[in-house]
Amino acid sequence: TKKSDTSYTFTMPASAVTVKVAYVKDDAAVVEPTTGFNDVADKDWFADAVKYVADKGLMNGTDDNQFSPSASTTRGMLMTVLARYAGEDTTGGATWYEKSMAWAKAKGVSDGTNPNANITREQLVTMLYRYAGSPAVEGTSGFADVPADAYYADGVAWCVQAGLITGKTETAFRPGDPMTREEFAATLYRLLVDRHGVPEQVGENNVTTLADFADAQSVSAFAQHAMA
Repeated sequence: TKKSDTSYTFTMPASAVTVKVAYVKDDAAVVEPTTGFNDVADKDWFADAVKYVADKGLMNGTDDNQFSPSASTTRGMLMTVLARYAGEDTTGGATWYEKSMAWAKAKGVSDGTNPNANITREQLVTMLYRYAGSPAVEGTSGFADVPADAYYADGVAWCVQAGLITGKTETAFRPGDPMTREEFAATLYRLLVDRHGVPEQVGENNVTTLADFADAQSVSAFAQHAMA
C-alpha cells in the first residue's frame, strides 16, 4: 500500500516471500532556481530580495551556491551593505568590515561597536532609519514592547509605517530578536527598491556614466565623449 512517494507498506504473509524492486529513470528536467542559490527557491517569499541583493553585490552567499536564509547576520554586515550601496569601496582594511565601520560612524548610521555581534531587529531598523536621514515620524509603532522613549522607537515606527518590516505579532515587535539573512535581505530590498527618501544607486558604486541613462542614444555623437 502506498503511503507517500517514498513510503510503502505491506502485510507479511505466513510463508516466505521475495520482494523485487524495479527502478525507472525520471527524465523530468531539473529546474534550477533563478536566484543563484540552491537553498532559495523561486517560490520563496524572500526570493526576489535575495536575487536583488546578490545581483547588486550587496550580499554574498555563504558559499558558491548557498545563501543560508535562516542563518543570523551581523552588525558589521549591515554597515558593509549600506556602505556598498552608498558607493563606498569596502575592500581592504585590517578586517573585512573596517572601512564600512568607519563609514557608518562618520555618517552617524552606527556607533561602530560590536561588528561581529548578531544584529537584532531594533538595531537594524535604527540603522536604516538613520541611513534614510532620520525622517519625521508621525505617531508611534503601536507595539506594546516598544516603549515611546526607547532609542529605537522612531526607527521602528518609521520602518513599520513605510512597510519595510512588520511585527512578529500584531502587538509585539520583539526588539531583541536576531534578524535572519532572509529577513535582512527582504528589509533591505524594500528600502532600496522603494527607497523611501534614500538616494537611488545609479551606476556601479554610484559612479554615473552616460550609459546609465535611458536616453543615452539620443545624445549627439560629437558630445558623447565629453559626457561618458
